[in-house]
Amino acid sequence: MRPLFKGILAIVFLAIAATPALAYDHIQYDASYWPRSYYINAAFGSFFTRGDVNERPITVTDSVKNKHKIYTPDMAVFLSPEINLGVNIRCFSLNVDFQYWKTSEDLVGIDETEDATIWRVGFEFTYNFFWPEDFQVGIGLGYSYTSLTTENSAFVGDKVQDSHLMGSGIALVTNIHYYFTENIAIVPSVKLYENWYKFVNSKATGTCDLEPFLWQTYVFTSIGVQYQF
Repeated sequence: MRPLFKGILAIVFLAIAATPALAYDHIQYDASYWPRSYYINAAFGSFFTRGDVNERPITVTDSVKNKHKIYTPDMAVFLSPEINLGVNIRCFSLNVDFQYWKTSEDLVGIDETEDATIWRVGFEFTYNFFWPEDFQVGIGLGYSYTSLTTENSAFVGDKVQDSHLMGSGIALVTNIHYYFTENIAIVPSVKLYENWYKFVNSKATGTCDLEPFLWQTYVFTSIGVQYQF
């Protein structure tokens, strides 16, 4: 894990651990009361990304020691929707989030443009400051699995095939909830993902380990509408 991200995570843990008393100092509440609600949040935003994936093509070695070239997509900026399904338990939120988007991108290191599809499924845990007010600030952590498929990007001998990058990531999650009714909120959000792609797959080579991993940083800024029930 990169040192900068380790420092950010340490600050998040300290903030969550140290601030419950501050967040509730102005509110009278029953500590034994743990209300629960469920929600769906539909958001749309932009990814800004930098790292190994959009810096250089990669060379992989298959099970019979043949080397192949894979040209990754230059996805520096792209759009994406996001769906969150979750539960609020008092001042805490737990959710599953989904993202899927298809875009046309230049391939790094070659004069070609191909379709690239990225999808992500993850889990997030956030602490909501100022709960149960209408205006709340959330900060938390997430974990996700990501798949990035690029058409006609793997050069395997005299064949050209699709490539699939697969990996995991951890996230710093920040958001704001403004409830303008009891059930509906506007939710601006910024999420910082630190992703490591561990495997690459094509039809001819099968799944190959990436050594070293491909590290990629994603920043996702979005605005969504949340309905809780």
